[in-house]
Amino acid sequence: MKIVHVVESTATGTLSVVCMISNRLANEGHEVYVVFSRRSETPDNLASLFHPNVQLRQFQMKGRSVARILFGLRRELENLRPDIVHLHSSFAGFLGRLSTISCLKSAKFFYSPHCISFMRSDVSWLKKTGFIGLEALACLRRCTYVACSESERAIVKRYLRTQVVLVENALDKHVATDHPVALTRARARPATCVVTVGGIRRQKNPELFAEIARLFNRQGVEFVWIGDGDEASKKVLCEANVTVTGWLSRSVAMEMVKRADVYLSTSSWEGMPISIIEAMALGTPVIASGCPGNVDVLRHAQTGMIFNSAKEAVASLTRMTGDEDFRIAIAQSAHDEVCKRFSEDRFFDDVTALYETQMT
Repeated sequence: MKIVHVVESTATGTLSVVCMISNRLANEGHEVYVVFSRRSETPDNLASLFHPNVQLRQFQMKGRSVARILFGLRRELENLRPDIVHLHSSFAGFLGRLSTISCLKSAKFFYSPHCISFMRSDVSWLKKTGFIGLEALACLRRCTYVACSESERAIVKRYLRTQVVLVENALDKHVATDHPVALTRARARPATCVVTVGGIRRQKNPELFAEIARLFNRQGVEFVWIGDGDEASKKVLCEANVTVTGWLSRSVAMEMVKRADVYLSTSSWEGMPISIIEAMALGTPVIASGCPGNVDVLRHAQTGMIFNSAKEAVASLTRMTGDEDFRIAIAQSAHDEVCKRFSEDRFFDDVTALYETQMT
């Protein structure tokens, strides 16, 4: 099969998923293309993340007129004549469908929002209604929605009443092989490190991360944000003595998460966060806000801790950093969950089965 992935968000979890699918498909002998946009946070070594047989085509989906983007993307896809088009993230999903109305009639379209736009909790109901309207408009191009979590599946089905299937996110197997962990050993060192990974933006709620850091103001405890983004929010983090590293290579970031004592997610909404799944695989126990997406990954007090306020987060941090037996038990349960539920093999089998079903 000739398969084209279209992605505008070439960073963090979305990029991980696109790499995972593309590389496995290429390894199976399929003809795979990735049409992508480059962002400031796009890794410099982007090409090295993909299988040698995956063909990358850069096409900027922001910064130009909508008409120019739509016609350019339509031309790009028509030239490739794919059997399958898989669109990733809301922006590429909207443009990819709208640009191909009335063409590529034999191709099958799939759309993975990776946290659909109207899951956002920081916008008014009027703006959320606008997002729903744009998604409904793009549905003029028939496609299958691929939700990454039960929360996302439920909200898409509720508002769009369209075909939607659930394929939960998974872990790139190279994370575990490249960064092996020993869960049973205590991590003895003078400082305690609480870490998170992601862009500094509203979705990740850096202000809440800063508030928790201030409340948990204990000697020898370091809070670290791996990533970059909004300057005002970055200032808030720095004022709370949070170390902001800027964007790091994937390998360095994974090693920092592996060495941390706790992974802290303060997100306001998620699809299904790859960063949490990676932390679980690396043996770092997770404390996460009780938002959609996070609650689809973790089972409270079994594979992680879920909180609904800064004070609850501090209480969870106190227990996790003060009770080594509890920390190791949580880390072990989380690691087992990743191996069984979030394996790359399961994910790939689900995706290919979906493709094959639609092609018959």
